[in-house]
Amino acid sequence: MPETKAARPARGRPARKPARRDLLLDEAARRINAQGAGAIVINDIAEQVGLSRNALYYYVADRADLVFRCYLRACEAMTDDLVAAHEQGGDPSTRIRLFVEASLAFDRPEQTVLSDIDFLPEPQRGVIRAHNARNVEALKDLIGEGVRAAAFRPCDVEVAAQALIGMIAWARLAAGWLDYRDSRAARRRMIVTIVDLFLHGFSADPNAATDGAIDVEVLTARPFNAFDRRQTNEIKITQLIAAASRLFNRRGIDGASLDEIGASVGATKGAVYHYFDDKSDLVVRCYRRAFELYDLFMDTAVASGRTGFERAMLSLHLNVQAQAGPLSPLMLQPGRLSLPADEMARITAASKRLRMTSTRSLRHGVTDGSCRAMDSAVAGEVAAGIFLWLPKWLPEDYALSPMRLADEINRLIGLGLEVRAA
Repeated sequence: MPETKAARPARGRPARKPARRDLLLDEAARRINAQGAGAIVINDIAEQVGLSRNALYYYVADRADLVFRCYLRACEAMTDDLVAAHEQGGDPSTRIRLFVEASLAFDRPEQTVLSDIDFLPEPQRGVIRAHNARNVEALKDLIGEGVRAAAFRPCDVEVAAQALIGMIAWARLAAGWLDYRDSRAARRRMIVTIVDLFLHGFSADPNAATDGAIDVEVLTARPFNAFDRRQTNEIKITQLIAAASRLFNRRGIDGASLDEIGASVGATKGAVYHYFDDKSDLVVRCYRRAFELYDLFMDTAVASGRTGFERAMLSLHLNVQAQAGPLSPLMLQPGRLSLPADEMARITAASKRLRMTSTRSLRHGVTDGSCRAMDSAVAGEVAAGIFLWLPKWLPEDYALSPMRLADEINRLIGLGLEVRAA
């Protein structure tokens, strides 16, 4: 949107300093993304921005209220970005680009990733869900407009909209998980690559086959001996970790309790504590399991794919199947700084290793002609946001099976939305 006179500081005057409320929300958003909604200490945040305890409660009632206001600000910002993209852009592709550029603009205040909505009490939880749903509908309309104009390929607009939101959400968190500086240059690469990948896909051939041929449940199946007491015990632990991962993925780590996790597999809270020291220990075990699965998917894709493009598609397909199905490896989400330092170091190293393997596959694809020329290092990274975001929006009764959903996402990201000549 062109800058209006009302939006510009008057000539010769310094720009208005952010209000204390804005500073409070800025700092809270950074900490929620890094620590998780339930781990922030609002008095520490207030002290950081120069607010006394009494002044703090002039702006927010409590921690939940502060999280709610951060989430609401993020929803309102997305609404503004969608409206501005609609008003400024001409064709649907330009509007998509403007929306992504606004969402990830380096100079704007940090926006909270909507990961722990279930941490909020009602009615605040309902307010955020309703506002977010309206934004998703607006993005679906934007994509649908492109499909109706034959500028975009026919697609499932819900899947496409959520895939884009997932890449944007992961772009806000990736620097922390992968331990690189979120500089202006890094953010710009993210923006350009998300738009390029969403519109044009990985493939050099607009008619390339993108469906996966490996069933993730068959790949991860293990033999079971009911008479082996040790194995039976390990199965119980694995079931609890898998149940916790599913609930943490859907509701956020701070939105799911140990009682709920145990109840989901018919176990008591005491049984959970029999196998895990506390919730932090359970989260760590969930991440360890997740990276065992992520490594398996990547290794399988590298071993099975004949071209760089096939490897990228196989890896994406397996990860989507896993997140959409019962495996549900724990997604990388807000809360990294709540992990023990040694565990965070292991996760960071594992994440970097996966990123490097993905980059090598894509560069191989550019060399062998199966992939378009692209920023390979960033393309593999932002694509991860698609499957990492799946549990946040996918209904349990979704019409598409995990295999068919993975096929749909692979077509979307493999070929891109824009109609390309063969």
